Amino acid sequence: MNTVNRQLVTIIAESVIEQKLIEDVKQCGAKGYSVGHVRGEGQTGGRALDITGSSVRLESVVTEPVADRILQLLGEKYFDRYAVVAWVTPVVVARPNRF
Repeated sequence: MNTVNRQLVTIIAESVIEQKLIEDVKQCGAKGYSVGHVRGEGQTGGRALDITGSSVRLESVVTEPVADRILQLLGEKYFDRYAVVAWVTPVVVARPNRF
């Protein structure tokens, strides 16, 4: 089977910025994404899973240049203003044309 190396970008953020994040991730070159509601606790304290205070987990499998653009954008636009964390995980994917 033909596989390729890609990057899984994972972003945990306040749900209030979900649509803005999706637009920005797509503008950076992501072809697709998955979003789910999450809850947890970190430096800013716990966040309950309710409409006003929930967090979202946005994930996208992308090429390395796109991952770099996404992280750069997060640093410029979100990290200082919102409760946002992000990380990149190397992944091996089948069907490389989808990413």
